Amino acid sequence: MTNAFKYPTREEMFIKLEETAPNGWLISDEYHFVGVDHPTFTDDQFISFGNVNGHFGFNDVFADPICGDMEGIYNPDEIAKDFWFQVKEFYPELFKENK
Repeated sequence: MTNAFKYPTREEMFIKLEETAPNGWLISDEYHFVGVDHPTFTDDQFISFGNVNGHFGFNDVFADPICGDMEGIYNPDEIAKDFWFQVKEFYPELFKENK
């Protein structure tokens, strides 16, 4: 019997975040996580996106208050959508309508 709820891999999420990144956002392949950056960010604002105890989550260098998770979401499209929604809550001025 297979698990009906399978989280996507980090590689799958790298591709999905790159496809869905709003204008100006940069996605990088880091060793154990996906890096999310913006040209206006300082080094401390760099966002790490990856597996957190079996689900996807993110944080900046300080992990407070810029952090969040997509626990219980298994579809890569929905994970990416929720991730960008949460990041937009922190940085609304860095989001444009379209790529």
